[in-house]
Amino acid sequence: MRTLIVTHPTPKDIKKICEIRDSDVIIAVDQAVLALYKQRIRIDLAVGDFDSLTNHGMLHQLHVVKLNPVKDVTDTYQALLEASKMNPDEIIMIGGIGGERIEHFMIHTMFFDKFPNLTILDDHSEIKMLGEGMYDLVTDDYVTFIAYPKARISLMGFKYPLSDYLLMTYDPLCISNEVSEEKGNIHIHEGRVLQIVSKKV
Repeated sequence: MRTLIVTHPTPKDIKKICEIRDSDVIIAVDQAVLALYKQRIRIDLAVGDFDSLTNHGMLHQLHVVKLNPVKDVTDTYQALLEASKMNPDEIIMIGGIGGERIEHFMIHTMFFDKFPNLTILDDHSEIKMLGEGMYDLVTDDYVTFIAYPKARISLMGFKYPLSDYLLMTYDPLCISNEVSEEKGNIHIHEGRVLQIVSKKV
């Protein structure tokens, strides 16, 4: 079972970037309630203080977790906590990248520590965590690896290969790489990385 968390800024066509399954549990965060109504996507749970939602009538007949505006967690973080209670195989956050308040996106990248099965998607990017192991990747887009907080990695089948490289926090070496063969192979010998796949414009 997957849990989809839709948050601001919300993609304009969610179904284009993520297939909605009947078995998915869909959580709308604050003003994403309006976005999901407009896109005619069902809402199984709404979470937030809803200070950004102008029409609170939309919350009628929905299951709602209403938060106090004065709180110690963000609306999106609370949605992740609600999702984790369902013991999903995968949590997909749709949206939450960029926007007017970039600090929220920066915090979103920190959520992988507590929620390692999280994937973040929008129209242009996919962000996920890779732990120790070997992974294949087929893509024509840019691929970036960021240490979380450090990892020893090898890259094969990439434009810029690596062999047993110690990637540390704040090391920009692995930004905007490209798969140069039929598929790229990522070997995480130890540690964890964030893998970011960004569409070429």
